[in-house]
Amino acid sequence: MKQVLLIATLALITLSANSQILSTKDNAAIDAKVDQFLKLMEKKDYTKVLDFMYPPIFEHTSKKDMFQIFEMLEQSGIELKLKNTEVLSKQGLKTVKDTKYALIKYRLELDLPLNTDELRGYAPLLVPVLQSNFGKENVTYNKSQNLINAKGEKFLMAINDPKYSDWLFLIYDSSMRTAIEKTIPAEVNSQAAALAR
Repeated sequence: MKQVLLIATLALITLSANSQILSTKDNAAIDAKVDQFLKLMEKKDYTKVLDFMYPPIFEHTSKKDMFQIFEMLEQSGIELKLKNTEVLSKQGLKTVKDTKYALIKYRLELDLPLNTDELRGYAPLLVPVLQSNFGKENVTYNKSQNLINAKGEKFLMAINDPKYSDWLFLIYDSSMRTAIEKTIPAEVNSQAAALAR
């Protein structure tokens, strides 16, 4: 038992030692940008949301592909309503070649109204997809109100690259894994992955 506690303590110390403390200036800059980013997501202003994304990500996942996903949702009548977004924590990561990184944990809630018979027919497909993304216990389907609700905690990676004038973001989740691996240094990505478990 003592060995297990010792190993766990050493692992926490190692993880903390690899983390960077964000300066007051960086903290304030990230706060301002994240607030704008999450508000744009709530408003579904996807053009401006993409302006907040770290440009090298588009070498691996094009803006056109991202827009097509949004267009497909709209064309199928699926109206995602984001609400109650809130930043829970920020953790500085390693700085690599003058580029700073931070991991941001945030909470969001999502309503998906099923306003048509066709959408109600999709409910058996939509609910499991949301459950795999948010966790089974965080998704409810209210048949009487024709509404699916999902709540969860998600992650953004903030990047301050000298090539760009401000902090920019990546959506840090498994759906973007390949693009992230090609864009972010391996040591930063592994550190973020450990924190995002």
